[in-house]
Amino acid sequence: MEEISAVARTTPSSFTDTSRPTEDEEEDEDEEEIGTYLPLPNLSKLTPEEAATTVLSTTHGISMNLQQRLAKMFQKAKSHSCRAKIAEHFALFVNGLAEETKFPFEDFYYPNTCTAIPRYGDWENLPEGVTVNQIQYREYQPDKDEVPEGTYIDNVEDLKICYVILTHDAPEATIRLITSLYVEKVTNFVIHVDGKEKSGATYDRLVEYAKEMNEYAISAEGGEEYIRIVPRKKSVRVNWGGFTMVKATLVALNTAFGLDHYNDLRKQTKNVTKLAEEEGTDAKGRPLHDNPHAFKFHKLIHLASTTYPLASNTEIRNTIASHPLDANFLHIILRPQNPTPSVWNYFVECDDAVHRIYRLPILNYERGNGVDIYTSSQWFIISRDFAWYLADPPKESFVDYYLEYIEHVVVADESFFGTVLRNTHFCATLHNDNFLHLQFDRWENEAAGQRDERKCIMKNPDHCGRSPTTMTLDYLPTLELSGDLFARKFDDAVEPLIKDYIDKRREKEEERLKREKEFMKDMEAENKTESLPLEEWEFQGEGVLIVAKETVGDKEPLCLGMEKDNNKVLLRPCFRKEVPPTLSPNWETGAVIIEETISYNRWDIGPCSSDGDLKRNETGELEMIPGEYSVTGPKCMLKIGDGARAGRCLDVDSERNQPGGLMHIYPCVTKWHQLFSFGNGTIAPRGAIHASLPLHIVRQLENKKKNVTAQLCLGVKGRGDADESSWDEDKGKNEEEEKEDNQDAEVGPHPWEQPDADLYPNGRKSLQLWSGQQIQTTPCSNSGAVIEWYYVPFIIEDYGDEEGMISDADASSSEKSSGNSATMSETDEEL
Repeated sequence: MEEISAVARTTPSSFTDTSRPTEDEEEDEDEEEIGTYLPLPNLSKLTPEEAATTVLSTTHGISMNLQQRLAKMFQKAKSHSCRAKIAEHFALFVNGLAEETKFPFEDFYYPNTCTAIPRYGDWENLPEGVTVNQIQYREYQPDKDEVPEGTYIDNVEDLKICYVILTHDAPEATIRLITSLYVEKVTNFVIHVDGKEKSGATYDRLVEYAKEMNEYAISAEGGEEYIRIVPRKKSVRVNWGGFTMVKATLVALNTAFGLDHYNDLRKQTKNVTKLAEEEGTDAKGRPLHDNPHAFKFHKLIHLASTTYPLASNTEIRNTIASHPLDANFLHIILRPQNPTPSVWNYFVECDDAVHRIYRLPILNYERGNGVDIYTSSQWFIISRDFAWYLADPPKESFVDYYLEYIEHVVVADESFFGTVLRNTHFCATLHNDNFLHLQFDRWENEAAGQRDERKCIMKNPDHCGRSPTTMTLDYLPTLELSGDLFARKFDDAVEPLIKDYIDKRREKEEERLKREKEFMKDMEAENKTESLPLEEWEFQGEGVLIVAKETVGDKEPLCLGMEKDNNKVLLRPCFRKEVPPTLSPNWETGAVIIEETISYNRWDIGPCSSDGDLKRNETGELEMIPGEYSVTGPKCMLKIGDGARAGRCLDVDSERNQPGGLMHIYPCVTKWHQLFSFGNGTIAPRGAIHASLPLHIVRQLENKKKNVTAQLCLGVKGRGDADESSWDEDKGKNEEEEKEDNQDAEVGPHPWEQPDADLYPNGRKSLQLWSGQQIQTTPCSNSGAVIEWYYVPFIIEDYGDEEGMISDADASSSEKSSGNSATMSETDEEL
């Protein structure tokens, strides 16, 4: 998926009305009008024809601007046919003005036949009880016991999948993708290779590969053809931002349903009766979706060749089969588009480029168009019925009507598939998640070097698009924990090893699922209900208390926690007031009773990525062991375990990539700013919690000549050795933060700023001075500011009226019962 930035822009100034000239001015034929838009002589002395000719002159008249505009459009158009196409479409608007007729698509209307999803055009003023999350995160997974038989597939092993893959180069990457996804006799592939001449070698290599694999499948496996390449004569020349991306997908769907065969056949014979008898067409000679030349599949998955599977094939199939057969998995922004007219433009495509002509009327229900346009991803998992509707739309259907419009929309692929589904009866089957992980890079106008001008095609030269970031090894933990089935984009030349690591994990996942299947079969045979065995990296329990090391011997130990009434993460007392005096020496090495701690201090650590290892050692620290590719070891989510926000994740100020970001609890999104590592004394101090900036963000900061702090540790403000004065300047504050700063200024110096502040034996100011203060990020090298932590597991104990902590012996016994390791929950408890 590509994107165009929503950069604000001003609308052109309207013509300024001038006052009527006086009689003296009318008599002075040599005097030019002052204040008019065009530098014209007195037109009153000319005949109507002469006046019109003067106004339309190419030197000073209206035609001069038209000529300049056309000349600019012709810069990217070299061929006669392309320049003629641009002129023809430009004339639609010029002639519309001259002839006082409507501009293209001003009278577009088609009724929306979607009744399953309510329309909410204004997300800022939703009805009471309706939330954005309820609208956006739509699911389609009804209870199997409440739907008719056949709604779900009975046996997941029977699920047939057809993958449609778009590519333009790197044929070996496409071959590897096919190999990674192939499951014998239940998987088909359709490959569309870009129609440009430079993709010819790629096409030839894939045709050769398809022929070889199909012949092997037929002869050795007793199977059928399972790889098809869209015929070269039907390949589409695909351009960034152009409708051709949609067209290439539709052409590939035609190939999947065998329509290439019928299109050629209809040219050879007009005998529809013969076609119906011999070729499986209807009475009018139109092929059916289950014709003998169509691939047999339940689901069609649309991918780019730069995509790669994250999940094993078993997991992919299990996930899809856990939803109805007619489910359609797309990612749609379910808020109707309603851009300002100046940013919604009419384009034509020729000479391998897109050319902006003028403004295009936006389709919006409230403007009387009947339908809305929705932004969505062009990568999807759809049902056979919806795929057939797109491949061979009925006459006068919405697709048939909408295709004429969408051909002129920039980045049409992001406004086509989701719009079609959302405005038709297929909307009832929408599961609003395409299971594809994308991470976008910087906008093209922010490029440090030369821009890719293909992505800067709007009137404002700084209104540019962007493309997905190329995945690198440092991003693997995010991919692993995303829960998605696929990710893009991958480039073997940029990062040649990342797919190897993914393949290793997919193999382990495949083995684990087989073990689980056998385990469940054995349990069912023995009529048992035991839980599945845990993997080595998994933890279980009641959560952990995360304790600041320096405070364990204080009268009031401090912990990582949050406030009851907001999302702020603070340094706050661990226990109820009566508990600290009862603590045993080295209490942090054992376990604590949950009833004796203050609410909102309980954390669940996990899930964690699998590269490397984490173990709780005898001192209460988390021992981090680096992995094969991750020097920071496993990355984990930290979820709050108490209250209404239980299950939400610790967050680095929503992607703030500079030190000084305040820590909050937000809904979990599996991005870098919610994934944390644990220091072992190398990259970060031992016991520290830190987040790592992804490589693509590091590069962006370097290109902008900014200081880069790749590792951001949890710490406090004003205690370390680093100069923090520039951190607030770099941080854009909202009204609430500005208000708090003003309140702080009124209160006066912070406790740690007092000259008689308490000190620890090491000379550092006591952390107690920061009790109740919000945790922030700080460079992991900022000694004194970085907090090191102990991780103490919880136990639940019913002890009636007695109060007190468990003894060392009880704690030791509790640890032994849980395998001598920290007990960490991996349960997602979200609102």
